[in-house]
Amino acid sequence: MSPQHIPVLDGLRAFAVLLVLWCHVPVTIAGYPEWLKVGEWLLRPGNLGVELFFVLSGFLITRILLAERERGTPVRWFLLRRLLRIFPIYYLLLLVMAAQRPAAEIGWCAAYLFNIVSIVQPMPGPLEHTWSLCVEEHFYLLWPLLASWLPAHRSKQVLQWVVIPLAIGTAIAAIVWWPQYAPRTIERFTPCRCLGLAAGALLAHAEARVTGDRRFSLWFTLAAAVVLLVGHPHVLFLFGPYWAGSTTGWFALDWAVLAWRLHTTLLCTVVVMWCLRGHGSGWSVRWLAWAPLRGIGRISYGLYLYHLPIYYWLAPTPTLPEIWLAVGATFAAAIGSYFVVERPLQRFGARFRGRRPAAPRPEVA
Repeated sequence: MSPQHIPVLDGLRAFAVLLVLWCHVPVTIAGYPEWLKVGEWLLRPGNLGVELFFVLSGFLITRILLAERERGTPVRWFLLRRLLRIFPIYYLLLLVMAAQRPAAEIGWCAAYLFNIVSIVQPMPGPLEHTWSLCVEEHFYLLWPLLASWLPAHRSKQVLQWVVIPLAIGTAIAAIVWWPQYAPRTIERFTPCRCLGLAAGALLAHAEARVTGDRRFSLWFTLAAAVVLLVGHPHVLFLFGPYWAGSTTGWFALDWAVLAWRLHTTLLCTVVVMWCLRGHGSGWSVRWLAWAPLRGIGRISYGLYLYHLPIYYWLAPTPTLPEIWLAVGATFAAAIGSYFVVERPLQRFGARFRGRRPAAPRPEVA
């Protein structure tokens, strides 16, 4: 049996992509509200949005893999559906970019190695955001094989005792031995960024308890909220040292980046877990099932993929009207892409599930 669809997660995916679109709007443009500048400084919306995508992806693909393993569906079918979901519009965009703006990073993006290369050779431009897609693709290539071949309790142990320690250990090693590249390594290197994906995968293993035991979810969320407040990077590296009469913390950039990574991963994990309580039926998250938000969630992959190239194309200056034009064009491109390319391919990919559902839904953004 296919895992139950949870509508509020579509809304959460919409929230994630809107955060990313917000973060790429320059705060220096005329008319940018001051309160939004403060909000960006506090929230770091781009990092928060990407981490939400990672946690959601880890959760959604793992619950599908566990369900398909239980009913004997070959893992190659899952991989084929991923290929049909991710590759067509990704490589279509790269072809358009190669024709319109040939650049060295296009080849690295095509090989899904841009996240690694950009650590030592930054290449800012309209494809810079694809580093996160490279991380997800690396995860998609390895994790489905482990999750389908290993017993469920063994794959859970791999997450707990291999993937998560490796993510944190790699980040610490970069700070100690590779400090000049440590911030970008923590932000973009696949082993480091698998922390959020692994956290989501662990949620999939614990889904029955999370959705069924509301008291467990409540107490876990309250405990995590205390940790998130006390361990907020602004407290640890900015306000804390200031209140203590020291400026040492202001310069601990590498450790601050790691603290942001751990903090954001925990925050996003708690948010996703809270949305899962009672299969998303709680009053505090029901608004995420609002139809327009769910619609944005369904086209979130296209929104994420197209937004930065369109920003560069339509808002090179930029000004506030240009930004609004670019945002509107991004939505138009994502909607067209969804109905012309993505949805027909999803329907075709639905044949590779072991049974053909009446109304296939997108699995991950």
